[in-house]
Amino acid sequence: MNDRLQRLESRLANQHHKDLFLQSVHTLKAIDDLADHHRKFQSIQAISGVKIVGAEEALFYDTLAQVKEEIVTTLEKTLNDLEHKGDKNYDKNFKDGVE
Repeated sequence: MNDRLQRLESRLANQHHKDLFLQSVHTLKAIDDLADHHRKFQSIQAISGVKIVGAEEALFYDTLAQVKEEIVTTLEKTLNDLEHKGDKNYDKNFKDGVE
């Protein structure tokens, strides 16, 4: 995912829309922080004797990974729409526009 983000950053810098990239990076970091907080909380719970259900933990982290993937995919679609702005033959991802 880091390679994709680096390529997106360079494309967005060329389009003068680096703010979109920064907002996405901040959102991805917030998700990582949430996962870290959850991991620490679950550790405390386990030390306290609460049984941790592995399948639920796996589902939680899989869901976070899917959310992060969707954020990056949406950023890619937005960038594609920005790059093809004014192109009559391009089928937009977001019919309501990107600006």
